[in-house]
Amino acid sequence: MRCLFIIALLLIPFQVAVAADTLSLQSPHKNLCAKLYTREGRLLYQVQAGAQEVVLPSAMGIKINHRLYGTRVHRIAISRQKVIREVLPARLNAAAAVNHCVDYTISVNEDRDQYTIACRMFDNGCAFRYIIPGKEEKQVQEEITTFTFPVTTGVWYFERNNSWKLQSYAGLWQRTTMDQLPVVSAQGPIQGKPLVMELPGGKYAVITEAALYRYSGMRLKATGNGAVQVNYTEGDTGFTLKGELVTPWRTILYANNLNELVNNHVIENLNPRPDPVLFADTRYIKPGKSVWSWITRDEHYMEPAEELRFIDAAAELGFAYTLLDEGWETKWPDKWKQLKILSTSAAKKGIHIWVWKNSKEIRDSVLRNSFLDSVAMAGAVGIKTDFMNSEALPLIMFEEALLKGAAARKLMVNFHGCQAPAGESRTYPNEMTREGIRGMELNVMKEPLPAWHNAALPFTRFICGHGDYTPGLFSLRGPTTVTHQLALLYLFNSPFQCMAENPLRLLKDSTWQPILPLLKTLPVTWDETIVLPGSDIGKIAAFARRKGRDWYVAMINGTDSLVSFRLQPTFLRSGQTYKAMLITDTANGNSFVSATEDMRKRDDRKVTIPATGGLVVRIADTGIPAESVNEHK
Repeated sequence: MRCLFIIALLLIPFQVAVAADTLSLQSPHKNLCAKLYTREGRLLYQVQAGAQEVVLPSAMGIKINHRLYGTRVHRIAISRQKVIREVLPARLNAAAAVNHCVDYTISVNEDRDQYTIACRMFDNGCAFRYIIPGKEEKQVQEEITTFTFPVTTGVWYFERNNSWKLQSYAGLWQRTTMDQLPVVSAQGPIQGKPLVMELPGGKYAVITEAALYRYSGMRLKATGNGAVQVNYTEGDTGFTLKGELVTPWRTILYANNLNELVNNHVIENLNPRPDPVLFADTRYIKPGKSVWSWITRDEHYMEPAEELRFIDAAAELGFAYTLLDEGWETKWPDKWKQLKILSTSAAKKGIHIWVWKNSKEIRDSVLRNSFLDSVAMAGAVGIKTDFMNSEALPLIMFEEALLKGAAARKLMVNFHGCQAPAGESRTYPNEMTREGIRGMELNVMKEPLPAWHNAALPFTRFICGHGDYTPGLFSLRGPTTVTHQLALLYLFNSPFQCMAENPLRLLKDSTWQPILPLLKTLPVTWDETIVLPGSDIGKIAAFARRKGRDWYVAMINGTDSLVSFRLQPTFLRSGQTYKAMLITDTANGNSFVSATEDMRKRDDRKVTIPATGGLVVRIADTGIPAESVNEHK
């Protein structure tokens, strides 16, 4: 009874009024501690993990209506705190996410004003946001929130040397140090999110945001001395909101190793749960694989007969969807009639259709609702919208309005030409994926993706959430091998996993026969994910993932040299024999080598991965005890 009583107490919000010059905020197991304090009226914070400094003393504050909050503070107090502990469904790396944190409400008195800072302390991250009361119109002009690290700290950021860098987030992931971050880019000192920091002792920190709704997206301006400051697309002109102002969560993730980094669920846990009315029925939200004709298009592209062949191929491969990209509206004389015919035909084969739409044509709410109505009536199940090319306030509001409108019509959504996610799919589970990533389409734009970029993505951009990289372009794979391309389908999270390769080629060419069983059984969500020892950002990405009782191992080599890797399947159940299908590269990297063997928990195998190559292993649970196999042999 005593244990039950203690647990019950934890669930009761504590009404407190602790006022001091310095407030100590701790995570549930005190793994992480944040200090919020004032110095000559200025509001500052810092974060530590034990003796490890995570964020050095850094400024807080925001400028609204020419009033700079956070510079003349005379009192801070914890007005309320409570422990949150719950288990929520997830679609990224695991089937469930534990949301366990201490939620603090902090009252700030500044001159005659009072406002609130909300803070949540997790054992593997923390986040804070500003809440400014009042019904009046508020012009947000600047945010002086900074994140400061030692100048020698290694930092991973994405780079694209043109104006598209911060419009589409389609940059190559690379490493520099904090002292170089202000000058490393020809595009200037402003970077997109996230930034991934390499801390001493093999630890990691990530700077990003969560719950981006009704607000301009956060970029990060390198200001020197190891600091980055929150920055907005709108620049000095700012943006205007009416009523109470609630910023997104300024989020800091912390990890002791790459496995903890990949399995961090703080971003999604900072987002609200779905509206129970809007999402009363979620049966239409179905993760799945899709074929796609755009990236390998030829003279028959978007001809109805060709799209029917793609639908047949999707059915043969066990896929769920086909995506009709740009051109379906202009190439068909009666687009809605033709879409209805294709949708009906596809549905008979268990395939459903997504359609592409330029966002500029549906930003008006009347036009958007009319388009969504037509899509739903034609029998399609999802919309891919493109070319937002900004995370300014109007575009963020467009994204949320589209998610709501699509949900009202039981449609799923894929965003392209946009910023990285901030956990929106927790609140709007009909968001199945989004771009905000330098993906495979660059290979057909004569900017082929290097292997090291792919080996960095699972530990950088994919920390924020799902990404529509469109992996598996075997025929136009750039400087990688075919098994490297196959492994990307297992490494990169996307509940709507759109394969780039033409499925007709895969089915008719014997080169691809060894991997067809894998494509037919490829999961797109996972029950468990383990980052294997030996992984190294930009060099080696090696995951073991579980779906049901089966395991999948995927590795890619991001280097130009052969590497050796010890595959120790310690994640398997003891006393059980599994049947493993191994896919490796031929010497030239142009085709596959397939082998089948028994595998057990105690096995220790040295694997050689060629330069820019890969490895994929499907480990099926046979249900046979290891002893039975030994006796049979």
